[in-house]
Amino acid sequence: MTTQNRRPVLRCALSNAAHPEYGQVTVPFPIPAQEYERTLELLAAMRLGHPTERDSRVDELESGFPILTRLEKVGANLDELDYLARRLDSFDGYEAAQFQAAAVRLGISDMTGFINLTFCCQQATVITDFSDLDAVGRRHYMTLEGGCTSAEELENVDGVETALLLISDNEGSVTPYGVLYDNGMELEQLYREGGPFPGYADREYSMLLEASAGEGQSTLLLLPDSQARLERLLGRAGIQYSSQVRFRVVDSTLPGAVFNRIPVEHLPILGLNRLCQAAERIAPEDLKTLVHLLAGRDQPSHGPSMGDILM
Repeated sequence: MTTQNRRPVLRCALSNAAHPEYGQVTVPFPIPAQEYERTLELLAAMRLGHPTERDSRVDELESGFPILTRLEKVGANLDELDYLARRLDSFDGYEAAQFQAAAVRLGISDMTGFINLTFCCQQATVITDFSDLDAVGRRHYMTLEGGCTSAEELENVDGVETALLLISDNEGSVTPYGVLYDNGMELEQLYREGGPFPGYADREYSMLLEASAGEGQSTLLLLPDSQARLERLLGRAGIQYSSQVRFRVVDSTLPGAVFNRIPVEHLPILGLNRLCQAAERIAPEDLKTLVHLLAGRDQPSHGPSMGDILM
């Protein structure tokens, strides 16, 4: 799913605590790439939007995650809110219960904790309905297996016995979102306030880069994105964008026939970003035609020309 087609996960009314007379601005998260610079302009008019500081007061937060109201009435950073929303956007209903129950169990109420929790809450088991112990046991088994279980393997699981063993051998934590069994889950500090964000790919056609400029200065960038956000993400790692920024491609979801013909070593980050933006705009059927052309095959007589695709 691209950022352009997403529904907001969070909607925050932000203000300047030192200058309430500046009013409020309501921002939906995740912020679509094409709206990012405009959002920065709105915050700048209120003397807000620092790249790393939590200078925006969250007056009100709306979301499908009630636990996040703990972020109200405190300072927030625009990019932290956006990253958290991107992470939560991929959660299904059970993961939402895991996230919120674990936050209650661990007493998490700050942005750093919430971001880090998104990377480990899937290890916990949450029971929201005790009426179907077979389903509870199978869900617990899948959780212990990291969510990757074949249908045949799951069919051989005695769900009722597995659920009874879980309930009788472990002390659960009762929360408003279900009874949580942490299964030894540990909250790792993958993200620290003001620093670079952990890598996370959430776009259909993307390129993940590791950018660096000096000893200990590196960060991960996901393309395509707005130029302003890429420069701010580099800044979080202490890197000022210039042609001297080094990078390597960590991963790419672009079709191989397209990616293998991109002169990566001769393009700057912003040049690669424009290529990824172009790929994201191409309709799936046209992208297949482009792959066909780049593979050196004859163009289908009914298909668009190369120039039509890339315009």
